[in-house]
Amino acid sequence: MLLESILSVSLTYKLIAVVVILLVALMIWSIHRPSGMPPGPRGFPIIGSMLSLTENLYLDFLQLAKEYGDIFTIKIGSHHVVIVNNYELIKETLVKKSTDFAGRPQTFTGNMGSEGFKDIILSDYSPSWKLHRKIAHQAIRNYASGDKLENMMRKDAIPLLTQILEDNEGKVIAPRPLLFLTVNNIVAQFCFGQKYTLDDPELKAFMDIIDDFAKIAGNGLVADVIPWTAIFPTSAAREMDKVNNKYLGMIYKKFYEHKQKFDQDNLNDLIDYLLDAQRQAKEENADNISSLTDTHLVQTVSDMFGAGIDTTTHTMDWSIIFLTRYPDVQAKVAREIHDVIGRDRLPLISDRPNLPYCDAVIHELMRIRTVVPMSVPHKALVDSSIGGYVIPKDTWVMVNLWAAQMDEKHWDNPQVFRPERFIDKDGSLKAKQDNFIPFSAGRRVCLGESLAKPEIFLMFTSLYQSFAFSPVPGKELPSLDGNAATLVLRAPEYEVVVKKRI
Repeated sequence: MLLESILSVSLTYKLIAVVVILLVALMIWSIHRPSGMPPGPRGFPIIGSMLSLTENLYLDFLQLAKEYGDIFTIKIGSHHVVIVNNYELIKETLVKKSTDFAGRPQTFTGNMGSEGFKDIILSDYSPSWKLHRKIAHQAIRNYASGDKLENMMRKDAIPLLTQILEDNEGKVIAPRPLLFLTVNNIVAQFCFGQKYTLDDPELKAFMDIIDDFAKIAGNGLVADVIPWTAIFPTSAAREMDKVNNKYLGMIYKKFYEHKQKFDQDNLNDLIDYLLDAQRQAKEENADNISSLTDTHLVQTVSDMFGAGIDTTTHTMDWSIIFLTRYPDVQAKVAREIHDVIGRDRLPLISDRPNLPYCDAVIHELMRIRTVVPMSVPHKALVDSSIGGYVIPKDTWVMVNLWAAQMDEKHWDNPQVFRPERFIDKDGSLKAKQDNFIPFSAGRRVCLGESLAKPEIFLMFTSLYQSFAFSPVPGKELPSLDGNAATLVLRAPEYEVVVKKRI
């Protein structure tokens, strides 16, 4: 009996020792970096360097670049993530090797929001992705390049904004809800042909949903970077699921309303164009019909609506904050608009070449406060390389657009707000600069760029044509510090005094 007890205890200790050795080996393996990859902080077992990162990843990565160089590897949870921090390396990644790095990481949050990666923004590079991007791009071109966008803004969105601002003339206002209303009306008209008023309950619901996404998700949930933790339900995951279902429910409602009254000879918005593509595929018994399910179409609308509102609203937010702090720039903008257009008619897209200073201010705003500073993460689809370093297949790659826009090698005093950097000696807007990439670049360049540019130009010039914004007396100037929750660099809460230009 005694011998059996001794042997039993001995066996137990051996098993414990084996388990401990395996756990130690697992921990060591978890921080091991494959040979040839860029250098970087080793981090802790399992969690990597998660504890040292904030919501403002673009600033965290700039600091790490000072120690490890413009390309480095950081362990975030279970994933080795390569960070690219200058324009030359970003160009190699997104343009020269665009197909190599056209993939997207498949995360817990992404799967939830995209209903199994059936969208455009988060889905992997595939024939299905190319098809939906092509359809959406054509719809944007039809809407933005013709007179639909211009007429809608001149007849509906801008007059509504103008009326509200006139009603508050001389008062202290918080501009963001008004900007959100205006941008929402523009994007909602494009996506599903609907207009809102400031007191519309559905508008308020959309505003709350976007705010809730930012508060709950930040830059993602733990399960996004440590996948096995998804088996443990968390309050954040439950709240995210709840908000996501509410948002998608609203989009599905719009979609099925359109489907009931669809007329192939009368295509007015994005949902109509998507339904027409679905109709054609069914009639032709096309091979791509499996990529044109109702879920795929709703996800495309969801992408265009959600992303289009958030980014443009915050771009306009930053414009008011900066021009309030730089009244000389604001006065020069108004003067150019009045000299070229006058005060009695709203700006047109065709006015853009004749308003180079306004265009330069918009460019400088997009440079100094790039609203998606880290872009959307990429994934290597094949074994490849960046800057001479090995990048194994399936590695996550993040490009720091902020670093490129603030690089002293390409921009003189990049921290200074100076629109003149985009003006040529003859007073015209400089030709496109390759290192100006607020919408990213390559195959995964922002799909909404061709809609956002004319939209922002018309909003910007219409706003400063008629109104002046100034600091609230007795209060500090609006802060220039943002917070990059859900990848979007959000302006802080702020107030200004609005006055009509006479």
